[in-house]
Amino acid sequence: MIQFELSPITVLMGHAGAGKTNTALGLSLAKAAEGRQVTLADLDVVNPYFRSSDYPELLAESSIRLIAPVLARTTLDTPSLTGELDAVIAEVQSDREQRLIIDVGGDDDGATTIGRWSGALREANAQVYYVVSAFRALTTDPADAAAMLPGIEEHAHLKATAILNTSNLGDETTAEHVEHGRTFAREVARLCNLPLVATIVPEVAGYAGVADEPLVVMPRHVRLPWD
Repeated sequence: MIQFELSPITVLMGHAGAGKTNTALGLSLAKAAEGRQVTLADLDVVNPYFRSSDYPELLAESSIRLIAPVLARTTLDTPSLTGELDAVIAEVQSDREQRLIIDVGGDDDGATTIGRWSGALREANAQVYYVVSAFRALTTDPADAAAMLPGIEEHAHLKATAILNTSNLGDETTAEHVEHGRTFAREVARLCNLPLVATIVPEVAGYAGVADEPLVVMPRHVRLPWD
């Protein structure tokens, strides 16, 4: 995986289907492979599907600390969180070699959850990435994706600092798909007046283009029910 540097605290926001969970898992594993102490916080207390907390064994293998919703991975879906994140934010502020990655729920209600920590995250200079995909069914037009950001920011009480492009079609992704996704993300970035921080591409893409932003090759960690 080609690395790009993360700040001590990185928040991933965006609507469901953009690829936040796989990205959160992939970035956490990559930073742990560098020898860093990594914490992954799953703040998705609304959507019971495709959550980072569904992969505790994968994270444990790399000694990644997981903060998960209370009752995650049970038949109960009660939206509640522990107070553990407060302590971790303070810990990372005192040890800037650590990495904290926060996977925020994929709708306005999910974004509201992070608001509890918005003041502490701003004080810690957290980087907030708006995760976008050209292949998310409801936002295939850059203007539609850009139009959704103010609502997410309002609910989260956090401003995005950059765009993170996750446009891909899994194992079916081609070089043409990657280039289409990059064009899409550059336009979203222009409309939002934000930098494009990186593009995530699957291992199978075979993309050999030249990009201004880092190209991060990332395996697919999130498994679908029919896989």
